[in-house]
Amino acid sequence: MNNGPIQPRILLVTPEISLVPDRSGKNSDYLYCKSSGFAGFLSHWARDLYGRGVDVHVAQPDYRSVFALILQNKPRIKGCRMPQSRVHLTEDRAFFYAGEPESNSVRENIKISLAFQREVIHQVLPLVKPDLIHCHDWMCGLIPAFARKLGIPCIFTLQSCETAKCVLSDVEDIGIDAALFWQHLFFDRFPCNYEETRQTNPIDFLLSGVFAARHVSIASPDLLVKVAERFIRSPEAPLVRVLSEKLAVDCHAPTEAHPVGMQYIDLYERLLRRPLMNTSVKEPKLRGESARYFERFALSSGLKVGT
Repeated sequence: MNNGPIQPRILLVTPEISLVPDRSGKNSDYLYCKSSGFAGFLSHWARDLYGRGVDVHVAQPDYRSVFALILQNKPRIKGCRMPQSRVHLTEDRAFFYAGEPESNSVRENIKISLAFQREVIHQVLPLVKPDLIHCHDWMCGLIPAFARKLGIPCIFTLQSCETAKCVLSDVEDIGIDAALFWQHLFFDRFPCNYEETRQTNPIDFLLSGVFAARHVSIASPDLLVKVAERFIRSPEAPLVRVLSEKLAVDCHAPTEAHPVGMQYIDLYERLLRRPLMNTSVKEPKLRGESARYFERFALSSGLKVGT
């Protein structure tokens, strides 16, 4: 009988295409497909955690049409693989035939965001039962509020200052019972009560994620500079006010002393108050494909990574 501590489970939630299902018929693994940008970083990061023995899972929309194009244009994708049991594609027609988020209108991305978050709340969370959730950008902005209601620590990473808004009745119409966690959302004006605010007081997705998360991370030094400029120029701006009230905000960009991966591992362990891996030995540097990718990510941000 194994009497050792139960290994914590991490769920990465992203609306972007980080992993693509290998539907060649030979296996059911998932492949990383992005070679740059934050989606590429996230796919390598998930695979690196898995390679270290961390119980990591990824939730993302099932962009079927985009997957088909990627596999058609890159039939010989090589690189890291994630087993099917660790990747959870949420299903809804809103994203089956949609393009990638950066190519869609704000209105379409709101529709995709609500459908995606509904499936994460109703399907993925009960299945995975995570000990920690890591959400990325405004299209996951409702998840931290729901996680807070459940008592699950949640990290929210800003990839940009872009956001979108909708009212509570829109959230209800998609099938999410927002009454369970609406107190942890961020609205345009201070809400008096649920009924008063559900049709007239818009929710800000990005600010809701920042407001409800246990910890806020900024994805790149460039974005950190933009946020700092807002602090100086517009100290009363909503994003500035919400961030200033958070006790835990930092920029997880690669540095010579700490690649991004090790910084996130340290953060995860601080929030969980226990080690991620059963072994007490952690590699000081990332290895293989992930190490090379983190170095490229750092260089594109103007930073230097030690060798």
